[in-house]
Amino acid sequence: MDRWLLPGAMAFVESVVEAIRDGANVVVGAPANASGALAHVLEDRLADDNWRLAGPLQPSGRPPIDEICARLEIDDERGPSGKTVASLIARMEDKRVVVVSAVDIPQWPAWARFLGEYANACRSVDKFDRTQLLLVTSGVPADQLPAKAPALQSLAWNGHIGEGDVFGYVLQHWRRNGTRIDARAKLVARIVTRLALWDFDLVDRLLELNWQDLFEPTQVLRSVDDDRESWGGLGSTWEEGGLADFDGERMAHALVLSRNGDPKRELAMRLWAAQAAELMPTLELKRRQLADRMRASRGLPSSLRLNDEPVLDLNDVEIGGLFHLARIHRLPPNIVQTAQRYRDIRNKLAHLEPVSADEALYVLTGKVGQ
Repeated sequence: MDRWLLPGAMAFVESVVEAIRDGANVVVGAPANASGALAHVLEDRLADDNWRLAGPLQPSGRPPIDEICARLEIDDERGPSGKTVASLIARMEDKRVVVVSAVDIPQWPAWARFLGEYANACRSVDKFDRTQLLLVTSGVPADQLPAKAPALQSLAWNGHIGEGDVFGYVLQHWRRNGTRIDARAKLVARIVTRLALWDFDLVDRLLELNWQDLFEPTQVLRSVDDDRESWGGLGSTWEEGGLADFDGERMAHALVLSRNGDPKRELAMRLWAAQAAELMPTLELKRRQLADRMRASRGLPSSLRLNDEPVLDLNDVEIGGLFHLARIHRLPPNIVQTAQRYRDIRNKLAHLEPVSADEALYVLTGKVGQ
């Protein structure tokens, strides 16, 4: 599945297109490792809508006005020293969208000044006739993007991918490959989502691994990091690709945590969160099934007490209580062992402790080691 067709990504792309439809010049802020792909996607989207495009223009270090004139083939007879934004706009004959990509930190100050002047000056032209600029930055900090102004809008590529996008991407990947989507697959999808977050390249890499390996995230991420040279430039900030908002929470990239030793055990907590989301509801269903098995065993007396309180309905008893009742009333060993395993796994999850692959599989299938 094309990651740019996911709901979060599509919504962001449409917000850029909508700003251009409204006549704004648009600055799209992007981390250094995402700017190229984002510029390409935006260009394709505008082309699909039959916008007349000029670009992509990759700055070469010349003054922005010279770059724009060269790209639009505007020859100002007054020479470089006489060029002004007003003279540039006056010589623009047809409406176009000029796509400028990969504007990095050294080039950004000059482009920021030019954008401000251009956005202000182009207001003299009707929005249906003016040539607009779509500029994608590369590694420029979000707080350096220009504030919203008439004919100028900034949009940062941050927080637009969430758990629903990534989880759906994983499931679609498996459906295309003919993989059966069962309870184990959904658990693995949840783990991959919580570890990789917004990084679909990391999602793809994790999906290549044996599913049991994902239960040791520190080891598996160290191995993944060693195998992928393109992650070498990943830093700890948003502009370096190592920090982003994910479903409203500011989170660090898993490889950044791994490289820093993960002192707060954030990776373990992400693994736990994924497990708890899938296993806790399943354990509740298993608890009800266990209560039915205990009743059917006919080893329980008609009157039960737990913690000096009468048990009115076995379905209301927690797993630990069921284990206690099964043990003291000497129910069949398979019932006692099942209750004990469920209790131990439930206690781990309740105390924010991830479970092993075998323990997770036991909850989901009643089997171990598949």
